[in-house]
Amino acid sequence: MITSSDDGTVKLWSLTTGEFLRNLVTLDSGGSGGVVWRVRADESRLVCASGSRNGTEDTKLIVLDFGIKEEETTPTTEHREIIS
Repeated sequence: MITSSDDGTVKLWSLTTGEFLRNLVTLDSGGSGGVVWRVRADESRLVCASGSRNGTEDTKLIVLDFGIKEEETTPTTEHREIIS
């Protein structure tokens, strides 16, 4: 399961144990204005809308691509930011 927060993070949690596994996104100004507003995901991508309440972060979409290329055996993680 993934969650987004006013602390500027997107967290990954175990559905089995409820245990926190890792941060997938951490905004530079998280905790002091940076907020991840919305999160959408499918099997291979995570898209986050982020910004701030006080101007510390630009409004942007963060795209994490976990797709597996045919010639690879392990997933790749690509991180792109789209600033609006």
